[in-house]
Formats: sequence, C-alpha cells, structure tokens
Amino acid sequence: MSNSKMIGKAIARSLCLGILISFNASLGPASAAAPIIAQETAAPAASSIDKQLLGQWQGVASGESFTFVFAPEGKLFLMAKGPDGAARAQEMRYKVNLGEKPMHLDVRLSSTETVETVFELTAEGQMRLQLKGTYPGLARPNSLNEQATLFKKVSDATALPADTQVIGF
Repeated sequence: MSNSKMIGKAIARSLCLGILISFNASLGPASAAAPIIAQETAAPAASSIDKQLLGQWQGVASGESFTFVFAPEGKLFLMAKGPDGAARAQEMRYKVNLGEKPMHLDVRLSSTETVETVFELTAEGQMRLQLKGTYPGLARPNSLNEQATLFKKVSDATALPADTQVIGF
C-alpha cells in the first residue's frame, strides 16, 4: 500500500483526515516557502497548561506516526511525511479552554472549519487527545474514551525543521 493511502486510511476517522489529504496536493512555490519559525516564548498571560502544551508531541493513529507542534500565538502544525517522503506540515490554529473537565481543545483547520475535542495531560507528562470520532461541525465529545490517542512530548521546540514544506492556514 502506498504511503499516501496509508496516511489517508490511518487518519480517516480522526481530526487529521482533512489535514492529511491536503498533503497529497501539489505544492506550488508559495506553499514550499520556508517554514514559519515560531517564537520560543509564550504570551505573558499563558497558564501553566498552555506552557506545557508548547512543543512537539508525537502520536500514532492506526499504525501511522505523526507530530503536532503547538506553537505560541495559538498556532498548531501537523507534521507528517508526504507521499514523496518529504516532511510536510499543515498550519492550523488552536484554542484551549482550561475551565472544563476534560479540557477543551478547538482546532481551526481553516477559516471555515473547526474541530472541537477534549484532552488531558497525564501525570507521566503525556497528552491524551480524543481524535477518533471528531470532525468539523460535530459536537465536542463529553469525555475521553479508550480510543483516545496518546501523545508523548518529544521536544520543547516550537520551530519546524528547516526542510519542512508548510501548507498555509
């Protein structure tokens, strides 16, 4: 099975479906521009949870590995390998509501599409994020279930690798 089909299959039932499909789009000169380099400092009023989120989180869904990069100013990148093996990142926006249990995460895939989901940070420093069953326009899940994706923080860096092709927001 080709890499692009595996990526599509792996993420088809999750938040990442629309994002990874866009990885198969041909990249023009504007899309292949240098990645956006995030600042390494959080907003002054950022909470402890907001600061903990900043960085690179790696998870596996349906056997496929991918990385979320939470960056300052509400920027979020989904990094994965494209069908040609090149590193690609889809730029999105995120917003966290810490006043809810589990905490709410809104991910804006585009100016018109938002996915509402829930997450928690574990005592081991990992993140459980409900991806399965979340799509733009569907109601936010009330809780995390046994199918929640477990992410491990692999880096505090909020900048993308220099050779990453960025698909803009």
